[in-house]
Amino acid sequence: MKKVTIILMVVAGLFLSIPHVQAKDPILIGYIGMQSGPGKAMSDSFILGINVASKEINKNGGILGHPIQLLVEDMQMKPEIALQKLKKLMLKDKVEAVFGGGTSAGALAISKTMRRYKKIFMPTAPTIDITGKHFNPYVFRANNNIPMVVMAMAQYIGKQTSLRKVYMINQDYSYGHDNAAYWEKFIKKYAPDTEIVGNDFHPMFNKDFASYISKIKASGADYIFTNNWGPDLARLIIQGRSFGMKLPFVGMVVGDSTILKSLPGDQAMGSFCAGSIFPGIGTPEFSKFEDSFFKTSGGVWPDSPYWGYQIMKMYAAAVNQAKSLDINKIIKAFEGMKWEGPTGVVTMRAKDHQAIMPMFIGQVVKKTKYYDFPYPKPIKMIPAKEFDYKPENFGWKPYKAK
Repeated sequence: MKKVTIILMVVAGLFLSIPHVQAKDPILIGYIGMQSGPGKAMSDSFILGINVASKEINKNGGILGHPIQLLVEDMQMKPEIALQKLKKLMLKDKVEAVFGGGTSAGALAISKTMRRYKKIFMPTAPTIDITGKHFNPYVFRANNNIPMVVMAMAQYIGKQTSLRKVYMINQDYSYGHDNAAYWEKFIKKYAPDTEIVGNDFHPMFNKDFASYISKIKASGADYIFTNNWGPDLARLIIQGRSFGMKLPFVGMVVGDSTILKSLPGDQAMGSFCAGSIFPGIGTPEFSKFEDSFFKTSGGVWPDSPYWGYQIMKMYAAAVNQAKSLDINKIIKAFEGMKWEGPTGVVTMRAKDHQAIMPMFIGQVVKKTKYYDFPYPKPIKMIPAKEFDYKPENFGWKPYKAK
């Protein structure tokens, strides 16, 4: 009995002397978005996409063997608050990268500041200036930008429809002005006989569109171009229909499920939209992906959330390819990287750090298998090569360290 006791004590001592095998510390990723106010629904959808991608990545070994952990901050629709949150994430939380940025102004402020922190920033805002005239090597955009969306939409409207009289109405800040300017540029390229019969900019979160609607109805327009988002788009559509305005809407956000589900009846029916993804694309690869996403997300289809999904996936791929968290190695791995996405190859262009990918046109129809409200049916794919434009033509300038 004594011998058994001694043996057990020796074995126990051996186990106690072995260091505890602990899980690796997580790699922290910061997200700065509109977690309060009118942009919350859109911001939440991006976070959902990031989390779905993170689950998949963690299941397959994480980033460099580490799990991903997301830290979320609210920029409250204010660029100055975005910078405060960025400072906290960088200096206190020690994140390795930041996604989002909220509004165009917030994302641009963060982009400029990343030169100080020397970490990767991946914006969700589509404003071209982030990868254009304010380009810096720490910023990579994994999603489309305004010219890409407008180029795709204008190509379809100009070549595939007889719509030729457009009334433009957009929000009165840089995002809205960029959309109007690029629509005029590209629709004239693809349909030179287009007539712009109106071009209005309204205050953000406008509650009364009656005066604008009267002008649109009197203009002779046969469609409305708008890339409004949030309540501004919903109110414009609802109030327009209540005043008997039956024109189709053309834009990017008119295909967003967070907007469409808020509309009563069939008010968006017949409208056209463009984006990097819509459920229902129909290829075997995409059908497998959308079913997997739906399951992992807890019953959400990959439309708006896909923006966050692709950002997270491409960042993880770049870091794993770099085999390091060294910022210079990550940048080198990211530049020119080709990522196999559910709609085809996405290339991170080395010159301006803009992802080049296929784009899709959708038209809102009464019934799809995805939602119980009218939603876009994909009607055309425009290949990635159509968007491999010269960055210099859109204000890009080489980075000069300060």
